[in-house]
Amino acid sequence: MPRQPLNVVILGGSFAGLAVAHHFLDRIVHQLSTFEGAPAYRVVLVSPSTHLYWNICAPRVLVSPSLISPEDAFIPIEPAFARHPFDKFTFMQGWATGVDTSAKKVTIELVRNVKENRLSGVSKASSSTAETNPANISTVQTISYHALVLATGSSTYSPLYSLHGTHEDTLAELRAFHRRLETAHSVMIVGGGPSGVETAGQLATYYNQKRRWRTFKEKRHRSDTTITLLSGGARLLPKLPPTVSKKAERKLKKLGVHIVHNLREIGNTTNADGTTNCILNNDMTITSDVLISATGVYPNTRFLPQHMLDENGYVITDPQTLRVYAQGVGQRVYAVGDCANYSKNYTLDVYEAVPILMKNLQNDLLTHEYKLQTVTSMPHGEAHKTARQKIAALEDAHYHQNPTDSQLMPITRFGGVGVIFDWRIPSFLVYLMKGRKYRLGRAEGAVGRGRDPYAVR
Repeated sequence: MPRQPLNVVILGGSFAGLAVAHHFLDRIVHQLSTFEGAPAYRVVLVSPSTHLYWNICAPRVLVSPSLISPEDAFIPIEPAFARHPFDKFTFMQGWATGVDTSAKKVTIELVRNVKENRLSGVSKASSSTAETNPANISTVQTISYHALVLATGSSTYSPLYSLHGTHEDTLAELRAFHRRLETAHSVMIVGGGPSGVETAGQLATYYNQKRRWRTFKEKRHRSDTTITLLSGGARLLPKLPPTVSKKAERKLKKLGVHIVHNLREIGNTTNADGTTNCILNNDMTITSDVLISATGVYPNTRFLPQHMLDENGYVITDPQTLRVYAQGVGQRVYAVGDCANYSKNYTLDVYEAVPILMKNLQNDLLTHEYKLQTVTSMPHGEAHKTARQKIAALEDAHYHQNPTDSQLMPITRFGGVGVIFDWRIPSFLVYLMKGRKYRLGRAEGAVGRGRDPYAVR
């Protein structure tokens, strides 16, 4: 009976997790299994959603389905790996609910309808427990890992900007939000960072276009929609140069957006009629028909032991090797992307880091194989000596984070503000590089091959 493959478990099916899976299957696995009887490997990709949410376009897709169809913002994951045999790749739709690093096991709560996913190989090979409730709504499964990559990313506080479960959940949120916007007379956006600025610009541009095409009767019976942006600080885009902030504010004001500085939201309540009260830190309350929270992100790491996390909940990661070195974690555990504490939550921190992580993962897997050779060979034989020399020759790769900022924020119909590697770029380039189609043409490559959507080709 052939030996079961060792699992390389990747938690997270967004940009980072997909890039890691493709890189391993396309470039690394063929360089492993270096001797007869050496272990084989299988990637197990775990994600609560069967689709990637192309949330690069979230500030536009949330405005209206006439701009970008919500369905076009979700790209299926499994077909992208169909070229790999079953014993090399398995997809599990579910959430990680626990990690036992001493036993090298991950507990997964599977999403219902998991029979449609490719689970049988994992359940036969590595499942130590499986519990199904009578209604067959969810299954809890524990799988073993030989290597573990944490790529669970981060989530926004609003369900419009990131997945909060399955892609069907996010689709439902977007459709419900579109219905509310149709009758809204006031919109409050909380957050003066890139998401808030971009959303305010996309909404204002859309409403201005609609206003131009209204009939005289419609203009008499419907007032304009008021858009208010609560920056929460002294200026918009506080992490970017003041000149960029001023340019963004000028563009938004020209579109009719009301900008309020130096006030923060401390809470909100929903009224019986569906309107929302935004409670500010100066004891004022502003009521609006629609409230959009664009106030940042939190890491998706609640399932991890506390000793693996820093004070903000991010995975404690070596910033150069991308290994997780917390006490008791053991070997071959890594973190990449937004969930890791080295990251600045930029796309560059994913795609520039993945090759480094994969090189070190390859080294660690080869080290394990060579050690197996030393166990099975004569202590003073040539094979034993060669294996030890190969281990000594392995060198870690080191990640050096780009210290500059790169942000593109489409605001108007044909422009916006942005910086590339700290260099300010003209408004029309923001349109060409992002605002025209929000990189949707790169989605297939990101999901199907793990490619950087912003890479120059």
